[in-house]
Amino acid sequence: MSYDFYKVMHFLGLFMFFTALGGQFVQAINGNDSRQQPGRRWMGIFHGIGLLLVLVAGFGLSAKLGVGFPGWVIGKIVIWVLLGGIGALAARKRSLAGMLWVATIALGMCAAYLARVKPF
Repeated sequence: MSYDFYKVMHFLGLFMFFTALGGQFVQAINGNDSRQQPGRRWMGIFHGIGLLLVLVAGFGLSAKLGVGFPGWVIGKIVIWVLLGGIGALAARKRSLAGMLWVATIALGMCAAYLARVKPF
């Protein structure tokens, strides 16, 4: 696969993931019982497939660059793990959902910075 293919798949995964996560945050902020919401299944599907695409395409991009595991790649993996669980945390601690939403944006910006600048 080409570098461009992996990059497009990475962005597709990001779009799917952040869209689903936004829906999870809205449900948590509105205080709805998420188990009874009709869109809950779709949010879970998009969340999971998006995370998987981001991970696989990210490793593909890393392999195409031939960089191995420098600090910025490890930092992005840590951010990926944090973002993977932040929606569940918002559902359980609804009072923190707004703050977690802002934290999600900050983590996304940190990941973008690490990918662009590759500081270490």
